[in-house]
Amino acid sequence: MNWVHAENLVQAQILAAKALTPEKNYIASGQVYFINDGEKFNLFEWLTPLFERLGCSKPWIRIPTSLVYASAMIMEYLHLMLKPFVELSPLLTRNEVQNISITHTFRIDKARSQLGYSPEKFAFADSVDHYIKTRPEAQNHHIFFKVLLSLIVSSSLIFFSLRFDGLSVLHFFKETQH
Repeated sequence: MNWVHAENLVQAQILAAKALTPEKNYIASGQVYFINDGEKFNLFEWLTPLFERLGCSKPWIRIPTSLVYASAMIMEYLHLMLKPFVELSPLLTRNEVQNISITHTFRIDKARSQLGYSPEKFAFADSVDHYIKTRPEAQNHHIFFKVLLSLIVSSSLIFFSLRFDGLSVLHFFKETQH
């Protein structure tokens, strides 16, 4: 995954539009260009300034991607089941898990040579303070969701334990009568 700052994206779109004119010999006609900020990075290192500013520490354990993916799938299904009753967004989606666990780096050489694309350097850390000042206040629906999720899991476990206990008692009863 490669990030692109909005200003770099706009620059690329303007250059592509100009490259669709007779003056530029329609060089961009039918072409596909990858656009990013021109730097490779590790997502977690890139997000470190935000985590630090929010007071979050770095994770001290590694969780297998397959487990996180399975958890995201469960969250998506819970979201669909609860959607008629509660308006909550899933805390994590399978797409998000794939986006952060798979590294993709795209070359922008073609955009540089054909369009004259030259991305400016922007640091994510520069925008963290702006985000902190303008972010909406945290809502209490996360607490409600956790309580609701706990109730669902607990009641499901009780239901299944009673059902299996009931079946084994019923099976025992049938066997003793014959």
